[in-house]
Parts: sequence; structure tokens; C-alpha cells
Amino acid sequence: MKCCDYNAGMMREPVTFQRRTRTADGAGSWTETWATISGAPSRGHVTQTSGREAVLHGRKEAHAAVKIVVRYCSTAIREADRVQIRSINYNVLSVNNLEFRNQWLEIIAERGVPA
Repeated sequence: MKCCDYNAGMMREPVTFQRRTRTADGAGSWTETWATISGAPSRGHVTQTSGREAVLHGRKEAHAAVKIVVRYCSTAIREADRVQIRSINYNVLSVNNLEFRNQWLEIIAERGVPA
């Protein structure tokens, strides 16, 4: 899609971008937690792109991919991050600056894939 295909009125869905951080556990070790990324967009245009089920090691696993379009932000959203939509966590697979115009970011994220 192109930059001109999106507008601010389409950004209706609340989204929360999170990054894995290490925090001290008080016993001399570290614990990994997810923290909200400061300055990241909080609303986006979300569309489901695909869904599938697979049987792996005798277990049924569901995968669902979504495309999220948000306003461009100087805070770098990376493939190691995750996004939370309606209390469901999705792992970020790719981040694309549409037409390199610094207006919109197109993010592909998937649920059901280990982080």
C-alpha cells in the first residue's frame, strides 16, 4: 500500500508496543519482563492477514498474523518487540517505513510464535 492510502481517522484500534527488559530480582540475578515503549504510537489500523493451525509434537498450535499501520515515530520499533492488541500479544515480524517518507509504519506481527 502507499502512504496516501492511510489517514489519521483510520487509526482506531488501541495498541501497546512493548520491549523485553532485564530487571534485578533482588537475589543477585535478573528477570526478563516486558515494558511499554515510551513514545511509541498508541493507536493503529489493524487488519488480519492470515490464520492457520498446525500440529507440532502432538499439540495443535494456532497462528494468526496481523498488519498494523501506525504513525511514524522516532522511537525505533524493532523485530524483537511485541505489540499488545485487546490484551493479546503479537510478536513483531517486520517493520516497514512506507515509501521511506517517515509518515506511516507498516508492521507485520504474529500470535502463536514463541518470542
